[in-house]
Amino acid sequence: MAAHNKATSELEEEIAERLRVHPDACLRIGNFGFIELEDSWGDEATIVNTARISTTNNRLANAEAFSERDRALLYQLLRDQHGTPFETVYFRFRFIAPIFVLRQWVKHRISSWNEFSMRYRKPISEAYVPDLAARSVDGYAVLDDDAMAEYESLMSELFTWYERHYEAACARIEAARAEGILPAKSGGRDPYRGRARELLRNVMPVAAYSDVYWTVNFRSLMNFFRLRRKPDAQYEIRQYADAAYLLFSRRLPLLAQTMEQVLQESHA
Repeated sequence: MAAHNKATSELEEEIAERLRVHPDACLRIGNFGFIELEDSWGDEATIVNTARISTTNNRLANAEAFSERDRALLYQLLRDQHGTPFETVYFRFRFIAPIFVLRQWVKHRISSWNEFSMRYRKPISEAYVPDLAARSVDGYAVLDDDAMAEYESLMSELFTWYERHYEAACARIEAARAEGILPAKSGGRDPYRGRARELLRNVMPVAAYSDVYWTVNFRSLMNFFRLRRKPDAQYEIRQYADAAYLLFSRRLPLLAQTMEQVLQESHA
């Protein structure tokens, strides 16, 4: 793969720091992928308290205060699809994933989605490289080592091409400014460099990595897990869904256990 640009090297350092500071909330995926459960709002008690708003003023502080009756109510609410109490708990994930994974992920529309933009910054100069497990079906590698060597070479060539032509475009813009052809740069975004980035990003493959903040309530998150953790979900998004589930289950174990029970019963 091509040498990382400055922004990608900085991103590598940031990932390493997040893994060091929050090891239980972060996971690496594939050759450059990453996911972190940065924050969450609400918990199992929030759900039960919301559901009981019309029946009692007594409020549970957290899941540790749950009785068996409270656990049973949490299960019944989820089993019987009383959806709105489960919309009161939110999660904010940050993930770095290939663009083709993002195209599947963004279809889960009931959430907030903020993605890194190549209009304003150079692309992340790293592409997803399938390992042997990713390119095998029932133990048979559908792409051999020769194909993968060409794949990596092609990805590297695209990133190198981008860097070369972006540097050339910037040099031309500055030369035109020096000659008075273009106005001097003022504060804010440079429209000439910006347009160069907009055009050059067109060569980036869907294997290139992007960076996303994803904010989602539990009701939508459960649907994401139900669909994207299935054995027939595409390998790559399944890796991210499994990782997101692991981080979620560490944060709210009772809710995770209850969800698993409901999903298993629905498939029985």
